[in-house]
Amino acid sequence: MKRLFIFTFIFFVSVFYSQQANQVKHLNGTHVLTKTLRERLAHIVDSSHITGLQVAIINENKLVWVSSLGYKDTEYKKPLNDSTVMYGASLTKPVSAYIFLRLADKGILDLDRPVYTYLKRPIGEYPKWKDLAEDTVAFKQITPRMLLDHSSGMPVLRHLYNNKVSLIAKPGERFYYSNEGINLLGYMIEEYTGKKLENIAREEVFGPLKMTHTSMVWEKAFENNFSYAYFKDGSKYGSERRESSRAAGSMSTTADDYALFIAQLMMRKGLSQHSSEQMLSPQVFIKSKRGFGPLKDSLTSENDAIKLAWGLGVGLFRSPYGLGFFHTGHGEANQNLAVAFPEKGIAVILMSNSENFEKASNQILKACIGDSDTPLGWLGHLDN
Repeated sequence: MKRLFIFTFIFFVSVFYSQQANQVKHLNGTHVLTKTLRERLAHIVDSSHITGLQVAIINENKLVWVSSLGYKDTEYKKPLNDSTVMYGASLTKPVSAYIFLRLADKGILDLDRPVYTYLKRPIGEYPKWKDLAEDTVAFKQITPRMLLDHSSGMPVLRHLYNNKVSLIAKPGERFYYSNEGINLLGYMIEEYTGKKLENIAREEVFGPLKMTHTSMVWEKAFENNFSYAYFKDGSKYGSERRESSRAAGSMSTTADDYALFIAQLMMRKGLSQHSSEQMLSPQVFIKSKRGFGPLKDSLTSENDAIKLAWGLGVGLFRSPYGLGFFHTGHGEANQNLAVAFPEKGIAVILMSNSENFEKASNQILKACIGDSDTPLGWLGHLDN
């Protein structure tokens, strides 16, 4: 009788854990079978004409499910797989913020020391940044904290402002998402340390976290398994192969590799307690209707309820499940999204090679983790 009891107990325990291994937990505590989830995602990918999608889901701060759907090359019908290297675009920015904070923890850099004090020459002597010399008083107020929380007053991209990077707002005045600002931060790090950003990233992030399919620059090894990107009509854009590192967006990675990084942030590992708190605490609250485009200048109170803000390198909001942090990655045709709820230990990383991803991102988030709180409206995803 005792043996029968033990056998029965072991049987039910094994069945329980087997079921758990085939399920993904949603934010509300319910579970979905991974088979069912993949079927839902396959329907969304097909109906939304998304060429390819990589998904990585974190439960209890651990990577629990990875899947890939669609194609990395439609011409030759090559399916996307979990190891296919994708262009990360602006998913690079949280990594750059983490790098800066790692160096700050080592006493090499400081969030509130003015940027100009890290440079070897006056800003006007750098051809790429000479426009900032038009108002040197304002420029000298800019700190790394302002670059990381997008309150430096620098424009998003120079080509949208007559190929100039002149300030469009006073430093510290308000949120203006700026690729140019993050790239200046990366340049500053390189010049001050005397090391290439891709080498620092490998030493501080990718190596320690065993992100073996990730780099700030294109690697020869990626040729074995990479993805092309595709426009809305299905025509091929090509593949991004950045030969020099840019803190705002040169990284190539995979969803499961990037999940290792997101889990690190969720568990507040790799940084001092102070730096982790700073990274995931509001530095500037956001009052704009949209994060990008013409409506970035229109003010609203519609996001006050979720306390929409920017921390250091990531967007922040409050939800029924506690703090949420996020970042997007938007290339010419690649579109990505990472969203995490650290108090629940749940996150999802979505990487696509399709310009059609963003219009379906709300359906995908709901299917993957039951999330309907991420500010997709502010991101412009719901405008499509």
